[in-house]
Order: sequence, then C-alpha cells, then structure tokens
Amino acid sequence: MLSPGTAESYRDFYDRVRADPALDPQTTILVGLAAAMAAGCEP
Repeated sequence: MLSPGTAESYRDFYDRVRADPALDPQTTILVGLAAAMAAGCEP
C-alpha cells in the first residue's frame, strides 16, 4: 500500500494527466492495459 502522502501525489498526477488528454480514449485504455500487464497484473 502507498503512504497517504504518496497516494495523494499519485492522484494529483493522474488527475492532471487525464485533464488534457493527448490520446483518444480507446488508445488511453489500451496503453493502461498494456502497462498493467507489463507490471504483471492479470486483466
């Protein structure tokens, strides 16, 4: 688990990245899925 400060920083970063998307929604989802799979997560 992340510490509260780290989790808050991550949420701030995530919100800022998602606020002005450079990619279309489908591509964003596919990139997120690929990153999760590369990290060893199961879909």
